[in-house]
Amino acid sequence: MKISTRIYLDAGLQNIKSVAFFTFLPVLIARLGASDFQIALSNSLPPLFCALSLAFLTRQLPVTRGVYLTSGYVRQFAFLSMALSVMLPHPIPYLLFFWSINAVSVMITGAQQPAIMRRVVPHEDFPRMFSTNKLIGIVILVAGSYGIGHALDATQRFFPMNYSVSMLVGCLATFTGMNLIAALAPHEKKPVRLHLVRPFRECNRRMWWMALNNIGIAMAAPLFTIYHVNRLGLTNTQIAYFVIASGIVSALLMPFTRRAIERFGAIRVYGLALLGMALAILPYGRISSFSLLVLLQAWLGGSAAVAEVATNSVMMEEAEKHKKEMDFFSDFQLLMNGGNAIGALLSGALLSMLPIWGCFLAIAAIRIGVLCAYRLTLTGDHEKTALSQEARVAAHRI
Repeated sequence: MKISTRIYLDAGLQNIKSVAFFTFLPVLIARLGASDFQIALSNSLPPLFCALSLAFLTRQLPVTRGVYLTSGYVRQFAFLSMALSVMLPHPIPYLLFFWSINAVSVMITGAQQPAIMRRVVPHEDFPRMFSTNKLIGIVILVAGSYGIGHALDATQRFFPMNYSVSMLVGCLATFTGMNLIAALAPHEKKPVRLHLVRPFRECNRRMWWMALNNIGIAMAAPLFTIYHVNRLGLTNTQIAYFVIASGIVSALLMPFTRRAIERFGAIRVYGLALLGMALAILPYGRISSFSLLVLLQAWLGGSAAVAEVATNSVMMEEAEKHKKEMDFFSDFQLLMNGGNAIGALLSGALLSMLPIWGCFLAIAAIRIGVLCAYRLTLTGDHEKTALSQEARVAAHRI
């Protein structure tokens, strides 16, 4: 099987997992009677454990087929446990626990996969590959979210078993995709030696700035669940329309995104997408019109898709500047997931002080403020680069 075929098949299967397993998981947690704090916690714990995994474990593991598969099997165990724990009398603590276990293992595969791909895919093909993967995901997201959302509503009398069946479909998809990528990993055997590590050594100011942006992005996620499910009482099918609208807009933007990155650079496209996301949440909490909510979610989804492709492109561009590749990928993902964990917890604290519409206004202001700080970040990185260049020149003269 061709390398590109494996990568695109894996993208399709991982997106089936995302739709069948995770798209309606926040809705499930809310329908199980979770409090606002538990909903915020469900958005914070997984990225928190991702960050812990990246800080102390992931960077120490060699990039081999054995390590990749082992972490994948642990991930499958956690997935299955989540799917089955839904039917327990008090499932939310079990869901959060196994979701955290999943987060530890998923970061190992998540950090190793870019390293594997860098060995088999030419650098110039990454923007095209990322945008193609995103298009595959959008098609699956649009078709799958409507089908699964409608099926969940039609089988509501079997709640929560209907959600459990959907999650089991996601388990099968991710297991198949994992084995496709594992075949591309080096088959060599390397010893695993764990020791005390120092994270953040491969970070620069741009990466810290992107992590701050992630805090603002993550702050909105639990508030969407609380507003859509608990405040407005929307059905699964209605929530699926948000995903469908987001997918359509994302698909339309992907060809322009790839060309814009090639012409203007990934970081500028990333900044424009963040601005679009910040502006879209300004009216949130004050509106209840479903049609208007669909339009805003489409806008948000399209901006998020552009930001994701740009983020991946920035990550691959930055990787070339770092000798310790796995340390860099680990630190990059550590900062992004750390931002997600902090943002979700901050949204819970914010909701205890402000009405939900005030929370959305505050989040938009925070995002725009962080976005405007980029010039300071860029100046710092340029100074750091200039100093390193002067040091290299001085060393050469010596």
